Amino acid sequence: MRGKLTIFAVVTLLMFSCSPSEEELVQQGRELMGQENYAEALKKLNKALEKNPQNYVALNAKGVALLRIGQLDESIEVFTQAINTDTTQYQAFFNRGNAFRLLGRDNEAMLDYDYVTEIKPDVVDAYLNRGAILFKYNEFDRALFDFEFALRMDPNNALIYLNKGKAELRINNFEDATYDLKKAIEIKPDYGEAYYWLGLAELTRDNKPQGCEYLNSAASLGFEGAMEAISQNCMQ
Repeated sequence: MRGKLTIFAVVTLLMFSCSPSEEELVQQGRELMGQENYAEALKKLNKALEKNPQNYVALNAKGVALLRIGQLDESIEVFTQAINTDTTQYQAFFNRGNAFRLLGRDNEAMLDYDYVTEIKPDVVDAYLNRGAILFKYNEFDRALFDFEFALRMDPNNALIYLNKGKAELRINNFEDATYDLKKAIEIKPDYGEAYYWLGLAELTRDNKPQGCEYLNSAASLGFEGAMEAISQNCMQ
């Protein structure tokens, strides 16, 4: 009997020693997320959280996986758990802000982006996303402040130039808007949306031939809305 118990204990010990550690489960989950296999990733991350419910990395990764499969409310709950676990890290604040934004809960998203810029002031996308919300509510001067700040950190980002150009156009800074939008195209030559807004900028400046040329480029690149702008402004 004692021999059988010893064998059982050894087998049990081997089983436990062969099971993945908390860190290994998190790594496996993140690798599966990289393969866009979110269902399996969630299984691994949940196992890691069974071992340690306070694992910030696992909680944040689980929230991202839920976000990617469209379970926004659930992702917000998990990001909040991560934040409650560690308020000194920015990732869960940023990701929760993105989830709030997708749900149209812009005030809550803004607060989370504010926290990100306080905790880690060099997260470019926090300024870009906050600026986009401000633009949505016609707060163009405040949006410009965020876009300009982001450009200082990432001067070769076509999306930032696009957003800055749109904001400049809205406050009638046509020269700056044109410069920014041309920079966006210089960085990303197939940027249909930048051609579209550049076309609108030129039309606003009564430069119809150039404006229509840019709109036609936007249409050829498949940007939605370009054909309507052409029919309204460029048809004889």
